[in-house]
Amino acid sequence: MFANKIIQTLFLFLFSISCSSQPYPITDHYNGKNFYNPGQPPVKGFLDLLKWQMAGSKTPWPESRPLKTTPRIPEKVDKDSLSTTFINHMTHLVQFEKLNLLTDPIFSQRASPVSWAGPKRVHPPAVSIQNLPRIDVVIISHNHYDHMDASSIRELTLKWNPLFIVPLANAELLKKFGAKNIIELDWWQKHALPESDAVITLVPTQHWCARGLFDRNESLWGGFVIQVQSLQVYFPGDTGYGEHFKIIGQKMGPMDLSFLPIGAYEPRWFMKEQHMNPDDAVLAHKDLPSKQSIGTHFRTFQLTDEGIDQPVIDLEIALQKYNVSNQFFIAPEPGETFELKKTVKPTN
Repeated sequence: MFANKIIQTLFLFLFSISCSSQPYPITDHYNGKNFYNPGQPPVKGFLDLLKWQMAGSKTPWPESRPLKTTPRIPEKVDKDSLSTTFINHMTHLVQFEKLNLLTDPIFSQRASPVSWAGPKRVHPPAVSIQNLPRIDVVIISHNHYDHMDASSIRELTLKWNPLFIVPLANAELLKKFGAKNIIELDWWQKHALPESDAVITLVPTQHWCARGLFDRNESLWGGFVIQVQSLQVYFPGDTGYGEHFKIIGQKMGPMDLSFLPIGAYEPRWFMKEQHMNPDDAVLAHKDLPSKQSIGTHFRTFQLTDEGIDQPVIDLEIALQKYNVSNQFFIAPEPGETFELKKTVKPTN
């Protein structure tokens, strides 16, 4: 049993694919070799990971759960409107009038470098790649296996050859997965898509990167603000709670819609710097500020200790604590589709 724990812990820490570093200008979050979170201590290391894994405090998850909801993916979206469908984990289909966008796509059975081990999904994706509408743009927040899935990238490229927008030093790895159309951004850099009236900005988050033993923080992580016509949508990827939410809100807010992670947060002594809990997520909702938020990053892969339904329970507690109506912060079922229409005041 002890040997198995050691092997499992090593497996979590060591990955089979590494990324090579590329030189970029030195900034407040890049020192010439590694990226980092300004003003924040490093995230926990291997010995801390070993301590956590040896504690054996995970709440068991079910082997599987059926999907409860049928997606209502529209064929057409009106101007100044959007439709979004929760597919699984942190994968959302976001549709605008002239743009279909996918976030952190993972359609594989496991969030892992191999097909025979690693975190296994408890329910299928609510929509398969084959049943998606045309995908124009894919945004990927960082290189962890549950966010940058090689087989999903290959399939999406073969079917639509979409534009992949990623943080710095991630393009090389995506090319190995078959992606051909890639844009890298640094924090606060923008990329315009004139044909779809969209501008996509990479914004800071509090996280880290690694896919191999020797490539820790050699690639950047980040969230995205998607501005399409009159709408602003925020997608952070993984992040701890920090001042960056208020800064994003001051520079770019308010947000019409935010996808805020509410899962993979226990134990707090280990996860606090890298993953928000539901209490943090509600604070982020208020900081941005966000008119509507949708919970994400829960109920698909067991990555941490909390039970499968605990994020939803804790989110309701946090909403009551901060006097936020649960109609403005939703924890969706996989497959749920939401529509949002912005009321634009006419100009005189």
